[in-house]
Amino acid sequence: MTPQDAHVLASRPLVAARLVASLSVGVVACGDSRGDAQLTTAASEATSAGEATSAGAASTSSSGDASTTTAAGGTSTGDDATTTSDGGSATTGSTGAQTSDATTTEMTTGAVEPCAQQDDPPPDVGERAPLNDDPRFIQVYVNNIENLKTVNEQCPGDWADLLYYMQTIDPSPDLFLVQQIANTEQLDTLIQRMNDDLPGAYDGVIANPDPWDQQSPCGPEKAQQTNAIIYRVGRFEKAGPKRVFQVFKNVDGECVPNHQARSETVMVDLHDTVADRLVTVASLHWSTFSGPGSDPACAEANIAQLDEELHQAGYDGELVIFGGDFNESDRKADGDLRDWYAAANGDAGGPLNYRDPIYWSCLGEAELSACLDDNWTGSGAQKRIDALFAQDHDGCRARTSRAHTITFAEGDAADLLLTGSDNPLNYSDHRAVRAEIYYPD
Repeated sequence: MTPQDAHVLASRPLVAARLVASLSVGVVACGDSRGDAQLTTAASEATSAGEATSAGAASTSSSGDASTTTAAGGTSTGDDATTTSDGGSATTGSTGAQTSDATTTEMTTGAVEPCAQQDDPPPDVGERAPLNDDPRFIQVYVNNIENLKTVNEQCPGDWADLLYYMQTIDPSPDLFLVQQIANTEQLDTLIQRMNDDLPGAYDGVIANPDPWDQQSPCGPEKAQQTNAIIYRVGRFEKAGPKRVFQVFKNVDGECVPNHQARSETVMVDLHDTVADRLVTVASLHWSTFSGPGSDPACAEANIAQLDEELHQAGYDGELVIFGGDFNESDRKADGDLRDWYAAANGDAGGPLNYRDPIYWSCLGEAELSACLDDNWTGSGAQKRIDALFAQDHDGCRARTSRAHTITFAEGDAADLLLTGSDNPLNYSDHRAVRAEIYYPD
């Protein structure tokens, strides 16, 4: 049993319970009384040490081709600053849905498999309103906003395009996970713009209010970089203090804590005042350092650490959501999944059992690889380095819907639609992702 397997069993009693059941079924089917003693013992111990099972479910239907639709809008993040806003609404992008045959598996004890419904479609919520007051789901965006790039900078851009896009999609964001925000001042700028342009009012939690300067090829505009979580105050309130922790980088084949402010992960528990449920949320930006060894970018170490942090005592979300700029693509050049991503993605058999809404959406396509290529987020095909992941409190994959990678053309079209003109520069070097994420029944 690998250390990663041991971690999963220790932190996921329900996963351990399912493993015990599957081993029991396998032993009976094969007529072999031995089984895998190591896994069975570890699973049993983890199950008895953890919480009791419950009938949590998670599943998804989702849409998200990354190369169609026009829209406009944006969201923003702030530390402890609030503001009010009024703003527009608009059309909803196309949606796709897919279901897989989720069967209810009886354990040898007769208990129902708690994740049996994780691949069922989410409930039909009907027409979306500009403000989401439906207690069944939350609207989530993620983007590396590249320090809100403007036209006259050394590395120019047109960051407002993403906010214009958001104005054309109902509902407006409930959560916006942002990477590469400079500091509290820039976060406040983003939040104020969201408050001005979008329905609702927004606030935020920032990893480092005033990060130390770093060298950047884009000059002083990107000297400060950190990460943040923006939330709609009509939907969420903070339910506890933020937690900030550093990711790993590879130094001579060893994974050690990185030294950059931009790679500090921020996480927090938020109370959903509409649904009266807790959500654990994290925004991350992994290091670009690479070195020798079996985990050259320390991505496997980082995903294991993140999973452990999200499930530590004191963080009790009925949904667990994280997203950001991983600086490691989901797949290798030959199309195989990278080890970190294979571990995280439950729909690909990963033991951590999170759902990537874009991947789930692409499973309904004839060519999975081509669909994932179309949903690139940085520097073209096979550079899907930005993503959302979600699961419920029982370790089941969260149901998702209407997943979409927001193209630069969609941002331009939204700007043109709402203002009558557009600068052709992109809103970021990274394409944003959105998805509806559903609570378990």
